[in-house]
Amino acid sequence: MKKWFICPYCKKKLVKYEKDAISKSVFLLCKKCGKEIEIKINKE
Repeated sequence: MKKWFICPYCKKKLVKYEKDAISKSVFLLCKKCGKEIEIKINKE
């Protein structure tokens, strides 16, 4: 099952990821609010 990583500032959906994804030190620029967000995904 895929989930969305949501911008913590403006709540826009940023990127889809699988439930077993692991991510750290990945940065993404939100197109809506313009802030740089670190994508931190731990196995749930």
